[in-house]
Amino acid sequence: MQKEYNFAVEEIKRIEFSDYDEQEFSIARLGYISTKPNSHGIVISEDCLRASAPSALGKWVVAKMFMGDATTHEPDEHIVGMIPKEQEIEFVNDDDGYLRAYCDAIISKRYAADFCEIFEKDNNRAVSIEARFDMENEDNAKSFTICGVTVLGKTVRPSCPDSDIEFVRFSESEAEDYYRARHVDAASSLKQFVETRKQSMAEKKTYKVDKSKESMSNADWSEVDKADLRNKIMAASNRAKLVKDVYLLVEDGWEDAPSENLKYPVMELSGDTFVYNRKALASAMSYAKQNDEQAVVNKVEKIYKKLDLDDTDGKEEKMSMEIEFAAVNIGDLWGRLWHEIDETRHWEYGIEGIYEEDNKKFAILRDRAQKLYRLDFSLTEEGLTVADEVVEVEQEFIETDNMKKFAEPENVSDYRIAERDDDDDDKDDDDDDETKMSEDEMMAKIAQLEKDIEERDNIIMERDTELADLRAFKQSVNEKERAMTVESVMCDIKDYVDNLTYNDLRDEGLACEFAALDAWVNKAKATCFGAVKKTRKNNGNSDTTVWGFSAPIEPVKKHTSIWE
Repeated sequence: MQKEYNFAVEEIKRIEFSDYDEQEFSIARLGYISTKPNSHGIVISEDCLRASAPSALGKWVVAKMFMGDATTHEPDEHIVGMIPKEQEIEFVNDDDGYLRAYCDAIISKRYAADFCEIFEKDNNRAVSIEARFDMENEDNAKSFTICGVTVLGKTVRPSCPDSDIEFVRFSESEAEDYYRARHVDAASSLKQFVETRKQSMAEKKTYKVDKSKESMSNADWSEVDKADLRNKIMAASNRAKLVKDVYLLVEDGWEDAPSENLKYPVMELSGDTFVYNRKALASAMSYAKQNDEQAVVNKVEKIYKKLDLDDTDGKEEKMSMEIEFAAVNIGDLWGRLWHEIDETRHWEYGIEGIYEEDNKKFAILRDRAQKLYRLDFSLTEEGLTVADEVVEVEQEFIETDNMKKFAEPENVSDYRIAERDDDDDDKDDDDDDETKMSEDEMMAKIAQLEKDIEERDNIIMERDTELADLRAFKQSVNEKERAMTVESVMCDIKDYVDNLTYNDLRDEGLACEFAALDAWVNKAKATCFGAVKKTRKNNGNSDTTVWGFSAPIEPVKKHTSIWE
């Protein structure tokens, strides 16, 4: 006799996810079934558990999300992960003497983001197995086959006690390395790994700060990687103190957006100690004066005084220091660069955008053939220095943490060839009105216009043809998907409906519109359900009856006497 049950379980250990922001996968440890009495009243012996629990390997982890939480067993559950086959099931005796089965599952952070978010808010969820049982008798299980594991919502009361799901998140490479190095004792090795991971994450680096003149560095400040410096500070255990020492301007929100709200760095990292950089101080003073940041100027002057430095020291370096992104006058920069390109070098390029990457500035230029080029340049107190040559590139650059794009001035059209050509064309048109064209010139212009119209029409026809091909391709894909869906559903229900109903449903599914396919699927399953329900009512408890439970139930106590 076969029966199908859903076993819900509760209790999950709380895990902090805040230190695992950049990772692709999660690993969940599942304690999914045991010999402990359950609300279905099914007795599972230790021999049965050991023989059948491995049927979970290679199966899916699923969930139905609704209103920001998982729900229960639903027909439209979605896959959120899987249970790898390359592992051994671990069996552990709990404190009450019951045997419990454990395995590991991989959860996708990328494709199940909404699912993972619920554990960040409240890492306490139950899971449930979906399994088909072969029964020796009404109460004792002979064997079972697990079809999948469902994660349940907070409001679903579990039926199988003491089972849990425990998330342990780490990167894709770490996951692969972990599974390659797995031992037979999977749960124990995972637990050891988790503890090691927790300790490594807890042991954040602590950096020292030395503000003495003797330790001050005279290294080239332009060679210091500011992004790497910032990242190390943000990952430090004492970052709150470090940002106040290293940066002269710390704005609100620096924890969430450090690249935008931490400004004027004046210290570099020497070993495990932050020390003042002489040229960084000079640079900060220069930029602060340009931007009228008097508070920053005052801080630099205070540091100079404390270290007994002459604020004219390093003036030469200060004058040659590259001007940082935040200190650049946008209009002046575009004007200077255009003067170098158009008036000085007579290059026929327009400026598409100006960027800075790791304190190195460059412009993206566009020629009349719409090709893109990169032009490196430097901007210091001494002036603008432009590279002798441009380098062709494939596309414009996109802003990242290390790459910033300068804002465009209001008169940006003055620095682009297309817009300037348009203005010139308008002027030429005025001149043409005053100049009478010859007959030959007129005929040539008419011929060119006719050619342009013909080319335009050809382009339109090509696009119409391409659009028709795309629509035909979409129709073909929809028809294939519809056919696959219909055949899959019919395969599931063929044993539960008669031939006439089967053929009618199949023909209806193949003929329906793609948009109405979901409605047909629901109709087919409802028809199947009605047939199964009728069969159950007519046949009673057959050995082939499939038992379904949408929610856990409590076992019913049998009365042994009339007095009870």
